[in-house]
Amino acid sequence: MKQKVLITGGAGFIGARLVERLLNNGLEVYVLDVMPLEKAYRLKKVSSHKDFFYTQGDLRDKDQLINWYKKDATHLYHLASVVGVQNYMSDPLSLIDIVVVGTRNLLELASKYDTRVLFTSTSEIYAKNPNTPWSENDDRVLGPTSIDRWSYSSSKAVCEHMLFALFRSSNLKFTIVRFFNVYGPGQAPIFVVSKSLYQVLNNESPYLYDTGEQTRCFTYVDDAIEGMIIASKSQKAIGEVFNIGSNIERTMKNAIDLIIKVSGKNIDIKKFETVKEYGEKYEDIPRRIPNVSKAKEILKWEATTSLEEGIRASIEWCEENSWWLK
Repeated sequence: MKQKVLITGGAGFIGARLVERLLNNGLEVYVLDVMPLEKAYRLKKVSSHKDFFYTQGDLRDKDQLINWYKKDATHLYHLASVVGVQNYMSDPLSLIDIVVVGTRNLLELASKYDTRVLFTSTSEIYAKNPNTPWSENDDRVLGPTSIDRWSYSSSKAVCEHMLFALFRSSNLKFTIVRFFNVYGPGQAPIFVVSKSLYQVLNNESPYLYDTGEQTRCFTYVDDAIEGMIIASKSQKAIGEVFNIGSNIERTMKNAIDLIIKVSGKNIDIKKFETVKEYGEKYEDIPRRIPNVSKAKEILKWEATTSLEEGIRASIEWCEENSWWLK
């Protein structure tokens, strides 16, 4: 019998590429996502695969989860979440319900059936800790609870607490990966690289948020997936947290300039003032840099795709998938 794996959020940007990768590895893949399969464009290539099984459902509905869950699955990749600053600022209550309540429901089943869990967390965990680069055990420094921006960080952190608690109380096998600015083909155009690509390829001026001097470490999606899969298999990774990201720091302006250059377009940048557009619910993070030495030492993993290579691959994908530009 083939090994069975479960993926929540499998219709999403990272999830869909993970589905394709695991199918190519000869596994049976069972996906749960709120999106109807006919609208899951990223899964079009694998939708008729004999080892691909898709269920439309909501993590908050326990009955749907129970019906979908395979008790003989060896691994659960939990990616389902609300993503994008604008999305979790516009409805923080739904974010908290989906991330916290949904994950609690899921972990009850994983604990019951002894499924190994790979939980995808976020660099937002560290919030605005000024002491970069961030190591996995560094302090979390958040703004006030009146700032909706921090609801995502807090929700993911609660889930991490759940995992450690279940590990200690019932020996649930888990690994946490904290992604740092993952980008690549098919990502929703609501993030720095994907939104700028979307605007430039549609002959629109890309937005430069405030000064553009904020820095990020951009991680190509296939590198992130490789790190995730290695972490999910490693015995040394059980009960551990890993930063998964590039450690090459770039300003937002530099990234946008590179997108314009690689695209070959002659387009000017347009200023975007976050205070004016988002109001007091928003607070930015000036620098976001991971210490990736733990992943290098234990997982033997590191990001290898340069930002220019990743942008070129993303543009090529966009040319073959015109639906994304619409």
